[in-house]
Amino acid sequence: MNRILFAYRKFPENVRLVLTAIIGALIGYITYEIIYYFNPFSPKASSSWFLSFIIGVLRQHGLHRWLTFSHKTSYWKSLYRAYVMYSGSLLITSGFNWILTEVVFLNHRIAWGCCLILKALISLIFLKKYVFKS
Repeated sequence: MNRILFAYRKFPENVRLVLTAIIGALIGYITYEIIYYFNPFSPKASSSWFLSFIIGVLRQHGLHRWLTFSHKTSYWKSLYRAYVMYSGSLLITSGFNWILTEVVFLNHRIAWGCCLILKALISLIFLKKYVFKS
């Protein structure tokens, strides 16, 4: 495992950022599907997105801290910044998810993918400059 992690960290930071985002997206999709399956709340797709998003912030922060960025800021400070950054993204993408699933009647999995892309764009802009700044 250490050899794999060592080889992974040899990639340029921007490559690690994208690869870590993909790993997190795959785990996030599984998380979303589990929440969606058991979710009794309505609107089901949007509330599942919301819950999986909140869980995902903690997971993705840990993944980026461990795999992407070589400099280490204070864990709690960067986690706080992550929640501040993602809170705006959460509101925007949850509203977008609601529109896609409840107004446009798009399949909840396609809406999840669209929201993920929007979340990724927001994250790319703010992740290194705000959350993990040294």
